[in-house]
Amino acid sequence: MKSKAILIVALAVMGCSRDSWQRMPGPDDAVAAVPWFSTMRKTIAIKPYEMPLMPVEGTVPITGAEVSLSLTNPADLPAINALMNPVASTSESLERGRDRFEIYCALCHGMEGAGDGPVNAAMFGAAPALTTDNARSYSDGYLYTMVKSARGGLMPAHGDKIRGDDRWHVVNYVRALQGAAQ
Repeated sequence: MKSKAILIVALAVMGCSRDSWQRMPGPDDAVAAVPWFSTMRKTIAIKPYEMPLMPVEGTVPITGAEVSLSLTNPADLPAINALMNPVASTSESLERGRDRFEIYCALCHGMEGAGDGPVNAAMFGAAPALTTDNARSYSDGYLYTMVKSARGGLMPAHGDKIRGDDRWHVVNYVRALQGAAQ
């Protein structure tokens, strides 16, 4: 009787793979048994934090296509200056603009937009004041494009951080700072 039990255990051990010993069969095993589901198991693994995936060519965001204009291209300036701010300057807009401004802009331009941010001192005053007559002369479209893609120099583009209507909220907030500075 003992030898029969040893024989059964030995056959069971030899008939099982290492994987079978370490885990119980699961839903993946059942899916793998069906041939047309096997392709689902052999797909490319997407690791979202390894590299950002660019949108497929020709896709349009649900908010509509965004115009690609550059401040470094003089031919784009008329179209940039023609951009109209679609966001009304309400208290909600100013609050959202203030929030985005304090996160992304105040480090260089200062809390009041006077060009006295803590990082600006290390950049030898490279960030201009946003409350000067020169800055007031910029159109809303120019400020929007500046936030989105910068114009070169030390200012980085913030289009990937401040998106869509948030840029217009920042423009509204900068206009409020300019009004308060007068």
